[in-house]
Amino acid sequence: MHAAPTPPTAWAPPPQAAAEPLARLLMLWGVAPAPAAPVAERLGGWLGWADAIGLSQVLATAPATTVDAAARREACGWADAALQRLQAELLAAFDDAALAAESAAPAPEGLPLAELLAPYRLHHAQQQRSMAARIATLRERLRPRLAEASGALARLAELDLLFERALVAQEKQRLAGLPALLTRRAETHHGADPRDWRLRFWPDLQRALRAELDLRLQPVLGLVEALHQEDAATAAA
Repeated sequence: MHAAPTPPTAWAPPPQAAAEPLARLLMLWGVAPAPAAPVAERLGGWLGWADAIGLSQVLATAPATTVDAAARREACGWADAALQRLQAELLAAFDDAALAAESAAPAPEGLPLAELLAPYRLHHAQQQRSMAARIATLRERLRPRLAEASGALARLAELDLLFERALVAQEKQRLAGLPALLTRRAETHHGADPRDWRLRFWPDLQRALRAELDLRLQPVLGLVEALHQEDAATAAA
């Protein structure tokens, strides 16, 4: 008797240390969620006429039926390794050793809060720029690998490129308020404990960065998951 083939396991994204959705973190910090309009209505407001035309053209074209199993397997391995490496490097950069050590020490007396907060603002801005640039690069490098794997994934890569271009302004707008929110968190901690406020603020900054990373990675995770789902479906057929 031959044993039945083992069904492929579902792909799971690499765990991110202590990540939590940004929306949940904002609610915990007292930011009420904005009323959400229907998805179609929001999408219509975000897409310009050129984007809408491009979207209709992609959706109107039937995806090719070609499948390259070898390219798909290679793309799966490459995507997993690239995603894990990027995530690990970004998380390591968030937890700056020098700034963490400074945060653990009592704050100097006689200095204004704005001056004490400046290194944290700089660190946050640098990490935001790094996340945006490196995730965009990974997304750009991932799309051609999807396009080589199958016609359906090639169509998904086209849609991803279109939405990335159309929604970049929305992403910037959604994240633009984080520095001011972190400043308010620092003011709250400073008001409660002027000497040791940094010890409490540093974890807040780490939570915000990890939550932002979780949000920014969603499109990449979706592409990688689609790649693995098609690979698993083909293996099970």
